[in-house]
Amino acid sequence: MKLKQRRLFTQKELTLNKNSIKVKVKNLTSSEETTISLEEIDTRKMVYQKKTDTLMLIVTLFFGIFFLINIFNPENYKPDQDDPYGVFIFLFLASLFSGLITFLKSKNVILIPTMNNGYLEVFRSKPSENDVDDFISKLSEKINKSLKDKYGKLDLGMPTEQQLMNISWLKEREVISELEFEQLKTQLTSLRKDQNKIGFKD
Repeated sequence: MKLKQRRLFTQKELTLNKNSIKVKVKNLTSSEETTISLEEIDTRKMVYQKKTDTLMLIVTLFFGIFFLINIFNPENYKPDQDDPYGVFIFLFLASLFSGLITFLKSKNVILIPTMNNGYLEVFRSKPSENDVDDFISKLSEKINKSLKDKYGKLDLGMPTEQQLMNISWLKEREVISELEFEQLKTQLTSLRKDQNKIGFKD
């Protein structure tokens, strides 16, 4: 499954593989490709971040309001007045430029934590919020399946304590429920008892 995103000059492509996610990021000056193991991603602690540069927004509104005031002021069009078009152009360009900076500095992203205090950044509404939500839902399902397959299978060749730690960790990460944890613990205990019986059989 792929999620393709674009915001101005930045392109992102997230590809969900069996045990990892590949992230490609391109902009005007660079490109980067990263592969992150599903085990390193924790979708339980996602951060929804929406930010706007307040100062630049105020500057944009300031120039925009003055532009409108000047363009609709009939005094500026009287014959004895200096040519107002230079002021109009300046105010228009100033409001346009500051508005562009405000837009570029604004953020509407989802930060998905990874190991070592990193995060996977996903645009919230590119191409749409539904597409992003579907991708994250599939990602969560894939992570849980991958972790369950790796740490939730009982293996008599592995020490009991290690396996109990594994299934406890799965429960803490909410990969398995309390009921599933108890069932796995019971199965492990039962298998060990059967193994011990076989081992002492004459």
